[in-house]
Amino acid sequence: MSVIKFGTDGWRAKMGEEFSFRNVRIFAQAYANYLKRTFKSDELRAIVNYDTRLLSEEFALETAKIFSLNGIKTYIPDRDAPLAPISLAVVCNKCHGGITITASFSKPIYNGVKVFNHKGAPALLAETNAIEQEIEKITGSFHFKPQYRDDKYIDTIDVKSPYLEYLEEIVDFPLIKESGIKVIVDNLYGTSREYLDFILTENEIDAVSIHNFPYSAFGGVISSCGRETLRDLSKLVVQQGADIGLATDIDGDRFGIVDSKGRFLDSNTIMPPLIEYLINVRKMEGGIVKSISTTNNIRRVAEHYSRDVYSTPVGFKFLADILTSKKTFIAVESSNGASLNTSVKIKDGILFCLLFTEMLAYYRLKMDKILKDFYLRFPKLYSSEIAINKSERTGNRFKDLLDRKTFDFKNHKLKKIDYIDGIKFRFKDAWLLIRESGTSNVIRVYAESTNLPETRDLIKVGRLFIE
Repeated sequence: MSVIKFGTDGWRAKMGEEFSFRNVRIFAQAYANYLKRTFKSDELRAIVNYDTRLLSEEFALETAKIFSLNGIKTYIPDRDAPLAPISLAVVCNKCHGGITITASFSKPIYNGVKVFNHKGAPALLAETNAIEQEIEKITGSFHFKPQYRDDKYIDTIDVKSPYLEYLEEIVDFPLIKESGIKVIVDNLYGTSREYLDFILTENEIDAVSIHNFPYSAFGGVISSCGRETLRDLSKLVVQQGADIGLATDIDGDRFGIVDSKGRFLDSNTIMPPLIEYLINVRKMEGGIVKSISTTNNIRRVAEHYSRDVYSTPVGFKFLADILTSKKTFIAVESSNGASLNTSVKIKDGILFCLLFTEMLAYYRLKMDKILKDFYLRFPKLYSSEIAINKSERTGNRFKDLLDRKTFDFKNHKLKKIDYIDGIKFRFKDAWLLIRESGTSNVIRVYAESTNLPETRDLIKVGRLFIE
């Protein structure tokens, strides 16, 4: 039985254990088989990318060689690149698929693979299931023969220039420049260096960047956009009197925002006012797709402006599927990821960092004032999330929870139960979600309500269901 299994965001495993050169080669051959079987083309094309983790480039090169052995025209960027430029490159080069070697925000000991389909979107469940089936077929008999390597189908391409041109078409850089806004950029030793900071300075915007070089240990922190990992950014924003701090994670698909007082603002806090800005000021048309764990304030904004809302399980592949099939303009998840309905069909931390900056420049206000004004129209909601380690006991408790037919909440009147992803209890102006993570061995508990004590109480209720 293969150890290569795809979760909500690709395949991840510890390097030197499940994530080995042999297993990456097996994956590459299975994916090549899948592409050849799915697309009847005289010239199959694919893109292979990598992040700044230890050995990511080497794993990518091995993947590219396997593709080349299979006669697949393979493009590889001239250096590690964020996910959004790769998504755009898949579309622009009419590729049949692509991959990035990355474990996203996991610890440095991990690595992984994210798969793109021919639309430049994350591979859907049916697609990754088909790849897994191919992996099962070949694992026992696979043997790589180095002497047969053939690199003639591999070409290096520039993915940066087309992506920067794409950003210039979407973001109002003259507005940001004219506002005189000051920005601090934290690249977190990841792939967004010389992308986010570069385009700001090229447009003569006052921007300073930190952690602006590849470092596989990430400076001793996990390369994610969270409160703990952005402490250096928060301090520098306050010290230098900046208006906003921007960050992206290692593969550039998530954003991190710090206000002028050095306070970290999560997606559930800042996405609703940005969506309102995009509707009111940028006049973007269409509905909104959001993951089931995302704040209900997005739904409030959508309903206020008569926009359709679609809810999906957690995992951006589900959001991207709706984004490409429905009349929507934006997809949002609670873990600081979002995408516009453009030629880039994947989370784009760089673009959304720039859109938050543009919103700040347009209103000529600090972020706390923008939020204060927003809460006059849409009262504040308090969100919280915890992770519970998954063991045999907690796993069984979760399964029993899904099978239960009746529930009695002493302090909350239950209105509805959703089973889109795990189990979600809906109350008046509040909800509780319990689901298994698709990327980590944990069970996640989320809650939201109109006041912090109630949210904390709901988190306790969720914990009692599992522990």
